[in-house]
Amino acid sequence: MQEDLKDSAKESMTEEDFIISEDEFEEKKKWLFKENIRLEELRKNLEQQQENLEEEKKVVDIQKQMLERQKRHSALLKEQLDNQKRLFDRQWQILERETRQLAIDREKFKRDKLMYRDEVYREARRNLTYKKEANMFFKGVRDNVSLKKRYKALLKIYHPDNLNGDKEILQAISAEYESLSRSYLP
Repeated sequence: MQEDLKDSAKESMTEEDFIISEDEFEEKKKWLFKENIRLEELRKNLEQQQENLEEEKKVVDIQKQMLERQKRHSALLKEQLDNQKRLFDRQWQILERETRQLAIDREKFKRDKLMYRDEVYREARRNLTYKKEANMFFKGVRDNVSLKKRYKALLKIYHPDNLNGDKEILQAISAEYESLSRSYLP
């Protein structure tokens, strides 16, 4: 029904209804010209905005690629740091283990040294008391230079100021040195 009304309205309009005055025509022409200029400016603005958006998109893509590279680089650095931490932890464990072993070895060496020193002292005392051999401290010495070297070394070991030094042994060493030094005189 509405379509019928529209058709009848179109048919009832005449050509005179479509005729406009020249002033109206000029005004509509100006309006169309201005509208065309405005639309052209809008189109240019839209094109400029589209170019700007494309440029921004390129910049964003580049930034995105840089961020991805940074993430990969950060991941590599983190992995490298983790590897270094694991290596450091292993080295620290080895160092702790070796330090403990060194302390154990040091204590064992001290015990062995004391046992050896005690054994040497006991042997020297035994030899002093029994006096089996006259040339006990300077065995194997054949000349005056060797005699002096051995005497100085024995003084360092058996001096009473040392931890296990003994005055009696030192006197015996001195007496033996005196007798041997007389025999090696040139």
